[in-house]
Amino acid sequence: MARIADIIIIGGGVIGCSIAYYLARAGATRILVLEKWRIGNEASWASAGMLAPQAEGPGPGPFLDLCLMGKELFGPLSEELKERSGIDIEYLKWGILSLIEEGGEEEAQARRAWQERLGLRVEWLWPKEVRRLEPGLKKEITGALFFPDDHHVDNRELVRALSEACRSLGVLFLEGTPAVGFIFDDEAVQGVTTPQEVILGRVVVLAAGCWSAELLTRLGRRLPVKPARGQIVYTELPDLPLRHVVWGRDGYIVPRLNGGLLIGSTVEFVGFDKGVTLEGVRRLTTMAVDLVPGLADRPFITAWAGLRPHSEDTLPLIGPLPGVEGLLVATGHFRNGILLGPLTGKLLAELIVEGKPSFPLEAFSPARFDHL
Repeated sequence: MARIADIIIIGGGVIGCSIAYYLARAGATRILVLEKWRIGNEASWASAGMLAPQAEGPGPGPFLDLCLMGKELFGPLSEELKERSGIDIEYLKWGILSLIEEGGEEEAQARRAWQERLGLRVEWLWPKEVRRLEPGLKKEITGALFFPDDHHVDNRELVRALSEACRSLGVLFLEGTPAVGFIFDDEAVQGVTTPQEVILGRVVVLAAGCWSAELLTRLGRRLPVKPARGQIVYTELPDLPLRHVVWGRDGYIVPRLNGGLLIGSTVEFVGFDKGVTLEGVRRLTTMAVDLVPGLADRPFITAWAGLRPHSEDTLPLIGPLPGVEGLLVATGHFRNGILLGPLTGKLLAELIVEGKPSFPLEAFSPARFDHL
């Protein structure tokens, strides 16, 4: 006999867990999350945890609005998750320093100008002011833009807290259980198949990161999402050398409360290869030592890589798949999966439970791609 669920979520990363959490919080029942390996152990695990809509934002528009709204969710969410799960996601409001190096002044001025027009907080810091905040930085900088409202979290603890909160609300997780196909009848998805069983459900949400496109081919549909490998180097120091996230021309350094430093990241289109390369480690460590010379004699601890879902236009795909009733998509978040994961979960939960999200999703609809 087939297993019965009301809502089936394919993918147990930050987005899948967020969808399940907000659905359960809204009163939905019989929610089932399928994860091919372990909860949160793909792109969500490999992230640096930055919440940086201003430092990374390309300019005004729906995507910036989505990212700003996503960041605002973390204050109340961090407290809520701590209460429900007992886990501190280390939501740190330290701000981000985006260093200005020779030749980058014009771009920095333009970024500052459009953000100030929108009423966003951004400060231009001269070299002495930068080194007063971060004495360990190199001296050869023109200045920095400081984004006090860009923050960061411990991404792994975030997913762990979400999954624990989900379990407390009755969500069922099946780890080591990949979805391998869909139950499809008369232009509607009615469930999924796994290697072990058939699972029937009213709604299926595809949130499997860059593997979403591979699975959707079982319906004869092409999803314009591919993997982008990102390598990160990690070291841990007895005394934290930075008090802010520091972003340079070639990468970033993210400090953690335990003295850890995350140094990232590459963007490589190499298929589904998650290998760490000598060239990737060389590029990242060279960048880090250039930004913070005192890191040169510090120990190398480890490095890892994750595969982020990159869409053709770099924007996420959130919402119903055209022509397939009962199937929603949540993927393509690329470098903003942690930032946008909880908000994506909240908006899709609203769409499923109430029929309409509180933020317009037309700009991120999969229907924007004519070839789907």
